[in-house]
Amino acid sequence: MTFGPGSRELLSRVEERARLRRLVADARQGRSGVLVLRGEPGIGKSALLEEAVAQAAGMTVLRATAIEMEAELAFAGLGELVRPVVHLIDRLPSAQASALRTALSLEEGHTPDTVTLGAATLTLLTDAAATSPVLVALDDAHWMDEASARPLLFALRRLQAEAVAVLVTARDGEECRFSEAGLPTVVLTGLEPAAAAALVRRVADIPADSEPFKRLYRETAGNPLALLEAAPALGHAEGAVQAPHGPLPVGPRLTAAYSARLAGLPEAGRRAVTVAAAGYTEEAAVLEAALRQLALDTRVLEALETAHLIDRSGGRVRFVHPLLRAAAYHTAGAEQRREAHRALAGALADRTGPVDRDQHCWHLAAAAAGPDRAAASALADTAARARDRGALPAAVRAFERAADLSAAPVDRGRYLLAAAEVAQLAGREDQALALAEAATNATDDAAVCAGATGMRSQILLLRRPPRRVHDQLVDMAVGLEAAQAVPLLVAAAGAACMGGAIAQARATADRAAATACDGDASAFDRPAALMRAHTMMLAGERTDAAAVLDACDTFLTTTDPLSIGVEATSFSTMDLMWLERFPAARTLLERAIRSARRIGACERLVPYLTVLAETQLRTGCWDDAYALAGEGAALAAEIGQPVLQAYAVSTLARIEAAQGRAEKCAEHARQFRALVEGRGAELVSPYLEAALGLLDLGTGKDSDAAARLRDLQQQVTAAGLREPVVLQHQPDLIEACLAADDFSGARAALDELMGQVQQAPSVWGRAVSARCRGLVHADEDAFEEALRHHGQLPDPYAKARTELAYGRFLRRRRKRGDARRPLVAARQVFERLRADPWTALAERELRAAGFDTPTRRGHEPVALTERETQIAVLVTKGHTNREVAATLFLSDKTVEYHLSHIYAKLSIRSRVELAGCLAVGSHVPA
Repeated sequence: MTFGPGSRELLSRVEERARLRRLVADARQGRSGVLVLRGEPGIGKSALLEEAVAQAAGMTVLRATAIEMEAELAFAGLGELVRPVVHLIDRLPSAQASALRTALSLEEGHTPDTVTLGAATLTLLTDAAATSPVLVALDDAHWMDEASARPLLFALRRLQAEAVAVLVTARDGEECRFSEAGLPTVVLTGLEPAAAAALVRRVADIPADSEPFKRLYRETAGNPLALLEAAPALGHAEGAVQAPHGPLPVGPRLTAAYSARLAGLPEAGRRAVTVAAAGYTEEAAVLEAALRQLALDTRVLEALETAHLIDRSGGRVRFVHPLLRAAAYHTAGAEQRREAHRALAGALADRTGPVDRDQHCWHLAAAAAGPDRAAASALADTAARARDRGALPAAVRAFERAADLSAAPVDRGRYLLAAAEVAQLAGREDQALALAEAATNATDDAAVCAGATGMRSQILLLRRPPRRVHDQLVDMAVGLEAAQAVPLLVAAAGAACMGGAIAQARATADRAAATACDGDASAFDRPAALMRAHTMMLAGERTDAAAVLDACDTFLTTTDPLSIGVEATSFSTMDLMWLERFPAARTLLERAIRSARRIGACERLVPYLTVLAETQLRTGCWDDAYALAGEGAALAAEIGQPVLQAYAVSTLARIEAAQGRAEKCAEHARQFRALVEGRGAELVSPYLEAALGLLDLGTGKDSDAAARLRDLQQQVTAAGLREPVVLQHQPDLIEACLAADDFSGARAALDELMGQVQQAPSVWGRAVSARCRGLVHADEDAFEEALRHHGQLPDPYAKARTELAYGRFLRRRRKRGDARRPLVAARQVFERLRADPWTALAERELRAAGFDTPTRRGHEPVALTERETQIAVLVTKGHTNREVAATLFLSDKTVEYHLSHIYAKLSIRSRVELAGCLAVGSHVPA
């Protein structure tokens, strides 16, 4: 006799049951929580889940049970879970609603990415909880399809104050995203002896103090299902339990026990149970139709239910335990399994729903005994649908299986290349490289080989030292047609830039542009030209770069930024920023961000956010810059873009350095180094070194600052970087050398800066070189010249640094009255930006000049977290909580929760007061 997972009372489990009660009770009080129950088969995970469901009276219960066969079906688990609340999808923000409808095959649309789909899932759960608290019950999560698991995990990690309780069960020893995600977890072990004895007494008369029970308990380790399966076999024969030759895992023993029970079925019963086990759905109508395909009487299901093998309640057919399903499928012969799949394919042949069509195709593939072109073609269609819905892992498996079923080499190569391309999109670079190599080994078709080569080049760019990748890509381009060679050469130039080989990048970009013009590569001529402009900027050819950008202006301002490649948009806006065309850069970036947010293109969103963050930093909008960089860093971490994450983190560090927040800056420095280690990103690392040099300078570590920035200057000179506006560290180097009494070092650094500014004149370059000339040569006219240039540039921090230096110079020349004006102006800007070390320097100079300084508001500045800063900035721009949640991929309730903390920290009550706080600088984002 067997008991289903919910058919017996729970014995013992006092602590676990108490934790479940708290989980449900917290949801009723508006708090969210997640708990994963792990353990071996039969340990009682499902029983605890059923008890939690029983406690959820009056709550909305969303539940799904993953089954092994459904792991191939994209979004099967997510679809089952949200079915009761699918009517709420229309309330979601448009991008989220479209993503979720596309994933669930309710409409055709843009491929949804994991982040947008995860945000949609989170918002849907939040909206469901607005009516009543929600319990999400997910059983056997180790079998959930990956397309469902990823957005669900995204949502679960962001639950905070939404009145949602989540309970997940997963089997030990199986790969499971939920078990490996760092969620709160309880590992279930066997029952205590007393509870085990009470359970055994229900099915067999075995005294708890008898030797048979003690041996039984030792062998089963108190596993409830193992106890129930093994106890009846003891009978009343004394010593029926033999001492084992060695410890055996419970799983195989139970599987063997189930197999023995299945072997006793009549032939019709064995065939029927194999069909049930082979199904991707538990829908009774599909199973009955498949049985009719085999001329089997559907009444055989009644016999299987009587034998306690299946349960047929609610129009579904479920096995009493997952192990029984596994035993039924894997103990059947290969031909019997193929027969079952053929029958199920026939049962689904006339159904037109997307999910039914996918199941039909997979059954056709499973029924094939060898190459089958029709099955391969059908499965490729399924793969394409999965890819278009964002179910990338499922699409990879489907394309791979289509290749297995293909006899023609060109078909095998085409399907393997498609699998490789999807694996790359899914972030599985190792798998993508292996599949691309398999594609080239399968066929000599030119299109397949060229596609595999190009894709491998993109992967290598992120995985191997960039300079080596440059050489590989250039070699690959030899002998190719222009349309194939130009993208490789553009990528090679980008790799050389990332690796700090500017001259090499410049030459390769020239070659790419020339190849695009000479050959049939008109679709690539603008991206090639923009890459050429980027390398010109880095090499100090500022005027020529500006001319190329001017020629591409119409292309940049009228073309959808998502259609021209992320490199073209991000590099060109970076160049515009360096050319001090800040409004143009900001307009392009904001348009690109809107486009990316609208369709949820998160892999494109990160570079746009990070470049806009630096643009805002350079124009004095530090709160905005900090929020954008924080969002970019968090999003890059979520989707696996470490170099871009490091770039965003360096912007955070730069702001923290200027504000004197040494501890937070050091934390981001450690994070930065871990992200770029071994990646050869030589042109990204200097951003952090510039930030740390600024921190040392501002906090009085003059010698350390001079040494660090001197090393940095040597590195960028060796790399061929000739545009001083890129890093903006040279004025800090000159000032640090002077503070450390290294006058010859200061003069040498000034000479180099002035030479670069003369070659590549910019407003910033003229302003700071004049400031440094005033410092090194004690030239009052140079300071006045610097301030005139600053008047043409929207960079209040740079101007305040010049005003501070000028005021200090005047004070030391005993022109105290004249010193007051620039020192007061500098202090006001530093205080607004919360650049505390520089505010303190300005105040010290004012006091030395004989002037009182205003008392600062309050005492210690209030610290907001990075997330609170992001929310605060968006709120002050007029966004509603719903819009903030959609932008930051949070729930409305979490935004409301953080906003209440912001108000409490700042002692304010309204959004108007919050805007005032950000404007006058009464808080520090920490």
